[in-house]
Amino acid sequence: MDYKYNRFYRLIPAQKHYAWGSGTKIQALTGLPKDGKPLAEIWMGSHPNGMSNIEVEGKRIPVSDFIADNPEKALGKRCLEQFGSLSFLFKVLAADKPLSIQAHPDLETAHAGFEREERNHIPMDHFTRVYKDPNHKREMIYAISTFYALKGFRKVEEIKANFKKFFPFSGNAFVDFRYSGEEDFYKKFFTRLLSMDQTLRKAMLRELETTAMGMGEVEQFIFRKLLYDFPEDRCVFAPLFLNCIKLNPGECMSIDEGQLHSYVDGLCFEVMSSSDNTIRGGLTEKFIDVLELFNIMKFVHGSKVCVEPVEKGVEKVYSPGWDEFCFSSIISDGSPYTGPSEHSLEILFVYSGTGRIANKDFSLELKGGTAVLVPAAAGAYTISGSPDLVLYKAAMPL
Repeated sequence: MDYKYNRFYRLIPAQKHYAWGSGTKIQALTGLPKDGKPLAEIWMGSHPNGMSNIEVEGKRIPVSDFIADNPEKALGKRCLEQFGSLSFLFKVLAADKPLSIQAHPDLETAHAGFEREERNHIPMDHFTRVYKDPNHKREMIYAISTFYALKGFRKVEEIKANFKKFFPFSGNAFVDFRYSGEEDFYKKFFTRLLSMDQTLRKAMLRELETTAMGMGEVEQFIFRKLLYDFPEDRCVFAPLFLNCIKLNPGECMSIDEGQLHSYVDGLCFEVMSSSDNTIRGGLTEKFIDVLELFNIMKFVHGSKVCVEPVEKGVEKVYSPGWDEFCFSSIISDGSPYTGPSEHSLEILFVYSGTGRIANKDFSLELKGGTAVLVPAAAGAYTISGSPDLVLYKAAMPL
């Protein structure tokens, strides 16, 4: 097929119907049908586990085919030379139930894990398959609604104080031990937590019946969600040892490789390295691999700090300082937006309003709930439209 790389294409995301998804949130945003199935994510990118398509001459073409036909014009020279493929995956994520307690590998570990599972001939869709690709996974989320999450270990003294306060009879067993430093404490604490028996877990829950009202508002909300969906899971106590996060709409945070986390409730955009590698430790019916989780985890206390934007006219750019991706909100208020003349492949999601994207050769109508692929060779472009036109963009940093 004769692809044209100086124009824009409507993008059709892949849909992911995971059990923790929502029956309404993404559907309301995109206009997709409410068919009773939970829709957890839509993927916008070229990952083989969730390939997007573009509309070309009335046909749906995989994004990977479009890129492969002329990688430099599709991706841009810098992206092609540095990564060899599309460097990010852009998602809309809707959580009605908590996601698993999980972490993601760095590049070296992902490559080794993928090669190991390939040598062992573990099918890609097998229950025990952990490494779906050889890439690391960093991610950043931008809250569309109020969004609740768990992210990174609390400081050692916070964890010790919480377990003594909320478990006056059993808490000491988890935090009163010899340790040589922060990393050693987290390893020993988390080992004890994951190896507790069900009798002790039930006794701890009984203690919480009288002490839980002492939790903060965000901690209580998250704990109640975990307890409702996973009453027999040891990680139900996560709000007492992980940082509890409440993001307001428009706030953004990043998750580094090896950082323990869980998304609990809400609707967000998520941009990440182009990877599907997740190692789980609890709060899930999927495969839990504690040994591999310990292999990839960073046993340090986590930061609650959000990623702050840099304002460039009507655009706010959120960047955690990584090479693979950044994220932008473009709120026009009726003012036009001009894209950079040199850029990588970009993916735009039109959140609301109507408008038009145009360069010197081509233009395409924009409407809320749809996505657009902008090849690198499309060059400079302008977006204009209604006063309520709001877009979000994933791209490589300039």
